[in-house]
Amino acid sequence: MRAESILSHLAPHISRIESKVSGKRPALGWEAVTAAMPKNRLQSLLVRVKWAGDGGAWQVLVVVAMKNLWPQEWKTQDPSRAQKLMELALREWNEPGICRRCGGREEDGRCVVRTRDKKHPFLTCPTCHGTGIRQARSGRQMAQIIGIDEKTWRDTWSRRYAAILAALNTLESNALATICKGLTDREAVQ
Repeated sequence: MRAESILSHLAPHISRIESKVSGKRPALGWEAVTAAMPKNRLQSLLVRVKWAGDGGAWQVLVVVAMKNLWPQEWKTQDPSRAQKLMELALREWNEPGICRRCGGREEDGRCVVRTRDKKHPFLTCPTCHGTGIRQARSGRQMAQIIGIDEKTWRDTWSRRYAAILAALNTLESNALATICKGLTDREAVQ
């Protein structure tokens, strides 16, 4: 069973799904998936935010990620810059490549945004031009968001950003493997 289908059980609007692994065994419920969740708090939060859509855990995720992923040797004079970088990395990890304006929502084969016009309720998204794909932020934009100059972004902060993204991807992969193993072990016991 793929981790994506397993984690759909954590979403509040999905209550159960038939196990594709066992065939005739009972449906897999959110209780089983919750019991198989990683014990590591950061991994658990990553899964809850990305796969279960738990937006309420976002601020806790940022704080826990700062404690676990920001090395002490990465000195900064302004801690809010570090938090902004962490939030940028978490957002990129959580929603890679999806246009933020339209969210990739399609209507008649094009990505759209809603309008107030009753005759034409949808308009091709002006941000992504109907593709649903977000353009990558430039180094200048990233530096501006964090509050630093572009040279400092290139020299120091871009490497930190890449390291955080790599760590998030590794943590997510480990968390998904833990969940799959926990459910496989549970199924073997039953």
